[in-house]
Amino acid sequence: MTDRNFDGIAERFKKNIYGNAKGELRLALCWRELLDKLPALSDGRSMSVWDAGGGLGQMSIRLAELGHSVLLNDISADMLELAAKDIAAAGLTPQLDIRKASIQAISAGQKQSFDLVLCHAVLEWVADQENIISALVAGMRPGCHLSLMFYNRNALILSNMAKGNLYKLRDRDFAGHPGGLTPPGPCDPQRIIELLQQAGLEIVAKRGIRLVYDLMPRAVRAERSIADVQALEWQYGADEPFWSLGRYVHLLCRLPE
Repeated sequence: MTDRNFDGIAERFKKNIYGNAKGELRLALCWRELLDKLPALSDGRSMSVWDAGGGLGQMSIRLAELGHSVLLNDISADMLELAAKDIAAAGLTPQLDIRKASIQAISAGQKQSFDLVLCHAVLEWVADQENIISALVAGMRPGCHLSLMFYNRNALILSNMAKGNLYKLRDRDFAGHPGGLTPPGPCDPQRIIELLQQAGLEIVAKRGIRLVYDLMPRAVRAERSIADVQALEWQYGADEPFWSLGRYVHLLCRLPE
């Protein structure tokens, strides 16, 4: 496995991942978690933020709108081109530094530079998850927070149980096909937490993202409003054992001073 680059399919990625209720829920829940747990984001202060592997830049735009200085990097030029168009349309170009570079390259050049680091839906696409975590931590100032969201292996196991995919379950074969938009490296939440703690981080909050929505049959989803589903996601997403069962897991971590 190599780190995935979305050059050539960025438009398809944008449509399939974010042009529907799934993407809307993911962004909304993660953003609400950040605002809820990090009041400094919206108190008027300007923070230095790194949106690591930030792709289309949705979170970068929201943070820049709050007055923060944001570095957005990705290895896909096509993704960053789409992000740049949305950033320009929002009038936020001066507040965003857009760089075509790997997470490791940014980290090496800007050690302990950031007040907040975001890395959303990246770990499941890379060859060396531990190396990426180390690079993210290297960019954090003491006292800084890391917002980490990743594709959850537990949710895939549940989904395959519900579908009766016995051979996948027997073989523990949950990786997406190469070239597709299903991630090849779904993450075990406990393993990721162990890697974060080994890197010196404290886990501040845990939340499952897209738990209720993904457990609903499609026919039921069509009859429920996104607002109602989102309210239930928020109600149960941080509780045991549900945080570890969402299609994605969001972890908020802190580097002690």
